[in-house]
Amino acid sequence: MIVHPRPRLWELFGIWRLSVISRIAPQIALVIAISIAVVAAWHHWPHSFAAFSVAPFTLLGIALSIFLGFRNNSCYDRWWEARRQLGGLIGELRSLARLTLALPGGDRSRRQRAVRRIIAWEYSLMAHLRGQSMPPEVALYAAATAPPHLRDTPEWLLAQLAADYATMLADHEFGEPIFQTLDLRLTSMSLVQVACERIRSTPTPFAYTLLLHRTAYAFCLLLPFGLVGTLDYATPLFSAIVAYAFFGLDALGDEMEEPFADWPNALPLSAMARTTEISLLEALGELNLPPPAEPVDHILR
Repeated sequence: MIVHPRPRLWELFGIWRLSVISRIAPQIALVIAISIAVVAAWHHWPHSFAAFSVAPFTLLGIALSIFLGFRNNSCYDRWWEARRQLGGLIGELRSLARLTLALPGGDRSRRQRAVRRIIAWEYSLMAHLRGQSMPPEVALYAAATAPPHLRDTPEWLLAQLAADYATMLADHEFGEPIFQTLDLRLTSMSLVQVACERIRSTPTPFAYTLLLHRTAYAFCLLLPFGLVGTLDYATPLFSAIVAYAFFGLDALGDEMEEPFADWPNALPLSAMARTTEISLLEALGELNLPPPAEPVDHILR
């Protein structure tokens, strides 16, 4: 996720690396090249372009803008739902750890191990959502080795955590009502995992995205033919501005559509896991805490 203060007026056109322009530069360059070729052809054969008008492009541009806005809203809804699910998860994990440690009596070391497994579970979930290998924090806090070639490490860790609480119940460290409360917390964790997996595995329909891409390309590549009779040498400039707007919105929609990916605008999964790790280690009374995650070049992972 990009973490950057609101740019001042004189900084707006100097921010390149954090903007989407680095992704759409080839498309903009193509539009500029076509625009230059159209301007050159218009000066050599002006009568060949007499039939072209900007009016059809105005109507198509309005329709394309509405289409892009609808798609970007849909993609942002996916991003925001993922953020809401993971933000609520941090509260669930803190509550589960607090309840685990606040119970009177029992084996304190066993409960501390359960809290550490909660940390391992969140790190494993974040890696699972990004399709990455398990980070070292999983092995550090899990207190158990996952079976080789395990596909769903978070679910396996959740089962280990449930077994820990079941053992505490069997040893009469707490009663059935407390166990049911703990089980509800575990169920909430599982539901968050399922919701995030649903977002990750259900992209925007391909035909919908393909139609938008084709329309955006057709509009931007044909636009110079409609502008050249009015703007002449300014055609490449205005065509590039329109291409930046349409291709940029399209690229931002792609990033919002995948909130768990490693895009600059994706959710900072590692930073969220580190936040929970610090909170739960503080609850355990640990003094040697890891530092909070900080943005690197204004990007928080």
